[in-house]
Amino acid sequence: MTSWPVDPPSSLWRLLSREVFSAPALRQEIRADIVVVGGGIAGLATAVELRDRGHDVVVLEAAHIGHGASGRANGQVISALTRHGPDALRALWPGKRGDRFIALVAGSADRLYGLIERYAIDCDARRNGWLQPAHTEGRARRVAALAAQWAEAGAPAAAVDAATMSARVGTDAYCGGWEHRGGGHINPYAFTLGLARGAAADGVRIFETSPALRLTRQGDLWQVETPAGRVLAGKVALATAAHSGDLWPDFRRSLVPVTSYQAATPPLGAFADTILPGDEAASDTRMDLRYFRKDREGRLVSGGALALQLAAHRRVSTLVAGRLAKIFPGLPRRPMGHVWSGRIAMTTDRLPHLHRRADGLVAWAGCNGRGLALACAMADVMADALEGVPDEALALRPSPPSPLPLHGLVARCARLILPWYRWKDAREIPFPPETMKRTP
Repeated sequence: MTSWPVDPPSSLWRLLSREVFSAPALRQEIRADIVVVGGGIAGLATAVELRDRGHDVVVLEAAHIGHGASGRANGQVISALTRHGPDALRALWPGKRGDRFIALVAGSADRLYGLIERYAIDCDARRNGWLQPAHTEGRARRVAALAAQWAEAGAPAAAVDAATMSARVGTDAYCGGWEHRGGGHINPYAFTLGLARGAAADGVRIFETSPALRLTRQGDLWQVETPAGRVLAGKVALATAAHSGDLWPDFRRSLVPVTSYQAATPPLGAFADTILPGDEAASDTRMDLRYFRKDREGRLVSGGALALQLAAHRRVSTLVAGRLAKIFPGLPRRPMGHVWSGRIAMTTDRLPHLHRRADGLVAWAGCNGRGLALACAMADVMADALEGVPDEALALRPSPPSPLPLHGLVARCARLILPWYRWKDAREIPFPPETMKRTP
């Protein structure tokens, strides 16, 4: 597994966090029922669920809790996928298979906010809703159809007209869109630390600075080696996403690692009240996404991606500041106060994938930018898979990893698709029939 630097560059969320957590490195041989590799939200939520079911669980984190993408995200809590609505999911997975997964996605924010309440996590949690403003009329029609589908699936979702969206976002830059009232935003670093604190209090054994170097099957047990110790366990859950290394090579080669950049303005004072006055989170309909929310001190927190990584943090600051100024013309023109980044794992179909082997190794990845809520909801699926629930009864059916041809080249060049995304964003384009199947 790829190891981390011990002291990561600070993100805004780390500076704002009132949650603290630390754990020792593993320095001996220990035994457990299940070892979870990866101490991000996906791994910790899985460990909590497994512990609730009575399993002895160990979590191995390569660096410190909150170091990876879980602690570096924008912090938006979204109970929807990036591209697939309920009708598209049912077209892919008819019958109960699709219905189970739709229910999982629809309830994913409930799971996250439930963990916040359970462990009294101090993470600046807000649940005032999530908005998807549409940047063209065509996109507005598309997401209105998506809103109707999610509402029919039981989610608190609805289309939003242009005038209402203008008032709720604080700009005339959009043509309407839709809302999910169950969404919101959090400090993701503080949430991750608080989740680790709660898991440890419930009996999950957590070890930091303990990267899994090798997985070896010996008889009925897995041996997971770290630099100074090892864990012997009957089953292994990989929650490593973009940092999987060679623990399961086919799994790693099925994913496209992408660097996601975040940037925050300085505190905006009274001007912050004019942007998202209801304190929702928002991410628009562009493929080269614009997204933003406020923190507790009145900063506007956004981000973006780069096709070329040269001088990345300086260029991200300029890029994000320019985009925000176009959306909010009155925004004071000052340099971004904080810029940071993290690595996420994308899948080519923009769907999460679950993988289970007969020898007790289970993994999943593919949040595709919607990871906070989905990672919490997938804990049930991972626990079911580890306990041997049949494939057809799982909310996400397992499949073997599908390594991408020329994976090394794809991983290095994936970001070069951004200019094509921007070209498409500038044009009204037809959408697949299933996305426009319903109208509100």
